[in-house]
Amino acid sequence: MSEKGIFFERELNGQKRDFCRIEIAGVRDIWEGPARPEDLQRFPDEWKAYKGKKKKPRTKGTGLAELPGMTEPRRTELELHDIETIEALAAAQETALGAIGEPYVELAKIAKLQVEASKKKDDLVVEVAVAAQTLAEGVTNEPVNDSAERS
Repeated sequence: MSEKGIFFERELNGQKRDFCRIEIAGVRDIWEGPARPEDLQRFPDEWKAYKGKKKKPRTKGTGLAELPGMTEPRRTELELHDIETIEALAAAQETALGAIGEPYVELAKIAKLQVEASKKKDDLVVEVAVAAQTLAEGVTNEPVNDSAERS
């Protein structure tokens, strides 16, 4: 039987810890838990690849933890499929996410809405800055007499 060890990081009791998922070809059951010394010996190449990946800088974008409805196990599952940001989730293929599970398709829809809202917010900030600049340029240093004349 072909065994596959996958290492990833997950929060456990408020601390980031290394976890291992062991999948056996032809068996539906999957073992997942904190990485044990025997897991490191059993899958040395996978452990080395995981440690190398852990050192590389994260991709730019908003972290998945910021997405409403995102849970720690779902975030971990997406990161195992190389989806590490909300922007990447929004751009992911629906068929690929459907293969992982239907909740991931729904999370992608939420991510798309989040990205759109963020773009609109950025556009609004630029619009306000331009309006403020225009207003500042139109202001003169002369005093303005707004009082109505009395007779």
